[in-house]
Amino acid sequence: MKKYLYIATTVLFALLSLTQLTSCSKDTSGAEIDLTYQMLSDKTWFLDYSITGKSKRTYLGQSTYFIDFEKNKETKDSDGLNGRYKIEKIGNILQIHVTAKTSSVSSVEYEIIYNIESIGRRNLILYFTLPGETVPTKRYFSTKN
Repeated sequence: MKKYLYIATTVLFALLSLTQLTSCSKDTSGAEIDLTYQMLSDKTWFLDYSITGKSKRTYLGQSTYFIDFEKNKETKDSDGLNGRYKIEKIGNILQIHVTAKTSSVSSVEYEIIYNIESIGRRNLILYFTLPGETVPTKRYFSTKN
């Protein structure tokens, strides 16, 4: 009888220890998303260059594409598109989901998802693959704020 009690106690202790170990993991994706919002918003991001496959286009020193990500989660860019954005973490990848439309009379709405490769105080690297394309495009941005 003591042998069965010892085995039962050992198994119960092992199960309790296992549940304690698995419940200690912390979900930090919310904090990571909040930090990304802070680093991204209230800045004008200027496109420095883009790379698609082996093709590189440089825009340094030129009047070029820019995008503003506002603190109120609205966005506008140099192409005249205005919209809203939100940041999500899908799997292990931070993404910016943008829904925008043109401000012209015959407005066109579009949605694009940018994957964030890197974000810093003054540098941002985004990549995306357009529908029907197989080669991703990387865009390198900087800000003067």
